[in-house]
Order: sequence, then C-alpha cells, then structure tokens
Amino acid sequence: MVDTEQQREIDLLKNELAAVKRLNKELLDLQQQQDSLEFSWIGNLGHWFWDLEQKKVTFNPMKATSLGFKREELPENVDYHFFTDRIHPEDYECVMQEMRDHLAGKVPVWEVKYRIRAKDGSYKTYYDRGKITQRTETGEPLFLTGIVFDVTKYEAEKQVLLKENKEWVQISKLDKLTGLLNRSNILLKLGQIISEVNKEKRQTVSMILVDIDNLEHQNSLFGPLFGDELIKEAAAVIKEIIQADYYAGMFEGGKFLIVLPDVKKSQARQIAEQIRVTFSNRDFSEPAEVTSSLGVAEYEPNETVSELFNRANRLLFRIKQNGKNNVLSD
Repeated sequence: MVDTEQQREIDLLKNELAAVKRLNKELLDLQQQQDSLEFSWIGNLGHWFWDLEQKKVTFNPMKATSLGFKREELPENVDYHFFTDRIHPEDYECVMQEMRDHLAGKVPVWEVKYRIRAKDGSYKTYYDRGKITQRTETGEPLFLTGIVFDVTKYEAEKQVLLKENKEWVQISKLDKLTGLLNRSNILLKLGQIISEVNKEKRQTVSMILVDIDNLEHQNSLFGPLFGDELIKEAAAVIKEIIQADYYAGMFEGGKFLIVLPDVKKSQARQIAEQIRVTFSNRDFSEPAEVTSSLGVAEYEPNETVSELFNRANRLLFRIKQNGKNNVLSD
C-alpha cells in the first residue's frame, strides 16, 4: 500500500511532469514558428532534437510533411530510422559515416547533403547540420540538436546551370558557321593526338587538309552568302563521312583540318577521296562548279604540329598548281 505522503509525492511528480510536457510543447511550437519566420525563404524545415538515450527524435513536422506525410500518419515516437531508412542507397553510407565520425569526436559538426525518398517514391535533397549538445558525466553523447533544409530546388537549378555551363564550354570550342571545332581547338586536338603517339598510347595519326577550290571567285560571282553556303556544305559532308572518334575543324576561309587518330596514310587518302567526290556531287543554290582539293599526311616520328601541317599544306599547293580538284599524299 502507498501511504498518504508517498501518494502526495507521486502526484506532485506527475503534475511536474505534465507541466514539463506542456512547456516542451509550447517551446516546440514556438521553435516551429520561429523556424518558419526566420528561414522559410531558404527552404528551412526546422530544428530537430535527438535524444540518444531515449532513441527519440523530436522535429519540426515540416521535415516530414515535405516528404508528403501528414502529421497523423507519423508514429507517436519517431526514431532516427524513420528518416535514415529513406536515404538514397548511394548516399546512405556517406551520411552514416559522417554521423559516426561526429559521435566519435572526429568532426566537430555533423554536416551532410543527401537525397531522401518521399512518400510518393520521388527523391528530395536535404541539407542537414547538427552537433552534440549534451553529454553524460563520462563524456558519452547524450543529446544532439540540428537543423535541416530542403535544397531540392536549389540542387535542380544547380544541375541545370552545370549542364548549361558544360554546353557553353563545348560551344566555345566550335566554329559558329560550321559547328566544327574552331581553329585553336582543332590544332590543340592535333597536338594532343601527336603527344599520345609519342607516348605510344596510339599507333599513328594522319591529317587531311581540305580546301574549297576557287572560293574567292565564287564569292565574287554569286556573293558572300553563297560562299558561306559552300563552307557549310563542305562541313556537312565532312561530318557525314568521318567517324565519331575522328576530329574536324575550321581552319580559315574555306580550309578545313581533319585529324584521324590511329589511321594510316592509305586509309586517310580513301577518306579524303570520299569527301572530294561527295562534295562535288552536292546540289547548290547557284549554277556553280564546286570542287575541292585535299592534302593528306601521316605523322612522322619527332615531327612538330607545324611540320606535319606544313607537309599537308604543301601538298595542297601542288594540287592547286596542277588543276585543283584532287587528293594528294606524300
């Protein structure tokens, strides 16, 4: 039997516990309101509190409602597994290791970004930051406090910007008229391939110089727009014929440079002939006779980029002196 004095003490403790619960509820409600007022503009989902001894997580309901859950759908006592079990498999171990490191005192703050599965199966991106705020008398972690943000929209915008930036970087390497590499980048590519040959990462490299015959004369007869038409059509022919692992660029005027990694001179000459014939058979907007001249050269040991290029350019000059509309290799 419990005597009157003991019962009085028990009742007093119950009243004090009820008062503490009421106060905690008011403090939590106040914290939720403060979270919304202070941080709503940057996706704040509020503070969270993790009692390690009780294995209980107290959090702003926005953290769960952001995932599509209604308050009444949440269990009465939510432990940290409710959220960690929803972390994307690719992010899970990183998040857990960061928490382990913080609990072990290896890092001063637990700070991670991770994808978390919503109720409908889609993923949101959360940024979480917290730290141990209370310890036992022996120094063991007892209580953690943190704050979480929904950065899904920010991450989506970031990925779009990264994609656009990558596309702009690629565009900056291209010639605007033809869509081929511009002069500096095709020469850079040629230099890179030659370096790979010298390091025995490739067997060889050949190059083709393509020059539209009589371009200045065509411009004077039919106007510069027709000249642009010839250049664009020559570029289109080159794109159609060369393989995806070959490189082509606009050098100057009506001259193009094609880089053929691991291609011998004999095969390069066949490719050049195919370009010459295909280009001359194209239909154009003016009744012009359109032809091209092509010089083919294969890299020789210890040659510089300039020396290789000049060999092909000299072949072009010989063709021009001997009637044009031909392919020549040394």
